[in-house]
This record gives sequence, C-alpha cells and structure tokens, in this order.
Amino acid sequence: MIALICFSFALCAQDATASRCAGVDALNASTEQRRGALNECAAAAAQKPIDFMLSEASRLTICDRRSANLGDVAAAWNPRELASEPVVSQLIAMASGLGGASAGAQIVATRALLAISATSPESLPKGFLPPPLLTFELTAVPSKMAYDRKDFSVAAGQAVHIIFHNPDSLEHNLIIVAPGSLAEMGIAGDRAGQSADGKVKEFVPDSPKVLAVMGLVAPGRSQDFWFIAPKKPGTYPFVCTYPSHWRTMNGKMKVIAAPTTLPQPAVTP
Repeated sequence: MIALICFSFALCAQDATASRCAGVDALNASTEQRRGALNECAAAAAQKPIDFMLSEASRLTICDRRSANLGDVAAAWNPRELASEPVVSQLIAMASGLGGASAGAQIVATRALLAISATSPESLPKGFLPPPLLTFELTAVPSKMAYDRKDFSVAAGQAVHIIFHNPDSLEHNLIIVAPGSLAEMGIAGDRAGQSADGKVKEFVPDSPKVLAVMGLVAPGRSQDFWFIAPKKPGTYPFVCTYPSHWRTMNGKMKVIAAPTTLPQPAVTP
C-alpha cells in the first residue's frame, strides 16, 4: 500500500484553481448533474471523461472548494472504468502526492480508491488498501461561538469526512493548523478581517501552518469537509478564523499512530 498520506505543508493558495468546467460546481446540483456537466466539458476538450476528471483534480489547491464536488463525482464513477489498471495507477500516484499533487487532489484520488475498494477490490494492487475512512458531524452552537465538540481522534493518514452544520446566525469556517499554532493563526484571522481582501480569502491565513481548509459556511447551511489526517502523531488544533471567533470556537484533533504500516506498491507517476 502507499505510505500513509500526509498533509501538504505548502502555502495555502487562497485563490481557487480556475475551473475549466464550472458546471461541476453549480449550486445545489446533484452528483449526477455534476457528472453530466463534466462529460460535456470533456467532450468540448476532446478528452475522455475519466482523463478530464483526473486533469481537473490535478489542478486543485489545498483551499479549493471544488475538491468536495469533484470528489463526489469521482466516488460515484462507473466502477468498471474507474478500476482499469491505468486509472488505478494514476489514482495511487495522485493519492500518494507524487508529482506535487495537492491536498485537494489527494482527497479526490483517495475517494475514488475507496469506491474501488468497495466495489472492485480485485482491481487494486495486491496488498493495497486505501486509508480507512472516518465520517462524523460537527455543528456550530448557535449564539455560543463554539463547535459542539472540543476534540476528536483520528489515525495517522486516515481519510476524514466531516459534515459541518451551521445553524448559527453568523458565518463560520474551519481550518486545521499545525501543533501549537492556534493563537498565531487566530490572530492572523483577526488581521485578515482588517484587510481589503480578508473576506475574499475567507479569513484563512497565508501560512504553511494551515493544513486543511473548509471555507466560510453561511448561516443555515451545511457543508462537507474532506481531508487526509497528518502522518505525524500529535495534537492539531481546529479553529474558526472568522475575526474574533477563534478564542472560543476551537478544538483539538488528536492524531494517533496508525496500528500498522502497509507496504507501498511501485507506481508510475
């Protein structure tokens, strides 16, 4: 299996990657509608849909909201086509971060590999298993400036899916940051609130200590947040960096050592 996937510690690029297929991100579109839009874009680009999807995934950045929508499409792909040997090799390379694949690209590839594992496990290399998946819900507590849970635990390299609900009257985001950097990132979020482009950047600090990002979620809305847990065990703060929220709206993600280390297959980038 691939070495358990780590976070990208590269600077968080605040501007989402320019999309060549805006229909994939149409508001309130179903996964089927997103796939239909991707098929049309692939035809316009004279590419096979699977190749176009992988190309789009390779363009994602750590802060790119498109990773959730593109991940939904990848996870619902035709298993037979998704599980072909050339595609599996590309997905494993992307999921392992080869070729500079971003955190967004890694989670799209990982979701596709999880889908293959569930439907066509025989198509995966012998001994390969995608990282285990953890799904749970997190909610903003109305009028309390807090999340409804202060901590959660994940295994190193685990795929994590958080369904975030915001029944509050204010916007909130959620970022995961490097150990010991809670106050630094919170103050950076406060400063972003004083800058002309702070809201455009969703109050996410420009720092390599930002490891994963869920952008602002409007009042009364819910949003999916996917990421790969860090490889290194430790305590990683999660926090809302909307100005002034961070002092109470934060918690701890505890990363524990994975129970086993699986072998990494030979793949071609």
